[in-house]
Amino acid sequence: MFKQILLPLDFEHQDLCPQVLESALKLCHPEGRINLLYVNPARIHHAAAALLSNELLDNLEQVVRQQMEAFMENGIPEPHRGKLWVKRGVVYDSILAQARKHGVDLIIMPASRPGAETYLLGSNSSKVVRHADCAVLVIR
Repeated sequence: MFKQILLPLDFEHQDLCPQVLESALKLCHPEGRINLLYVNPARIHHAAAALLSNELLDNLEQVVRQQMEAFMENGIPEPHRGKLWVKRGVVYDSILAQARKHGVDLIIMPASRPGAETYLLGSNSSKVVRHADCAVLVIR
């Protein structure tokens, strides 16, 4: 059983969110917390950065935060509700930093759909698996 679980969510892969949540609930210690994280990578892609105003990014992050709050309220029992973070940056770096900073002992994340460059695990998933200081469960 794990006391601090981190779920990095990407609502582009909503089809896997129920499986990620189910796994977290099964593996959560009776006194454990399930924390949610969304990382917006928009500013790291320099070609698109000029098109994205701070106001647009703030609005997007507000919508994502509302989705995450609803996900937490509808899927995670109150005793297990942890923290919710919305960050900007490199996805895998932000996941690893949050996990280290908050003493996470399990990260559960969805794998992206495989392409030629990420045949078995999505690039973010594979980097988190290789560099995390805690257990990582990747849901396909």
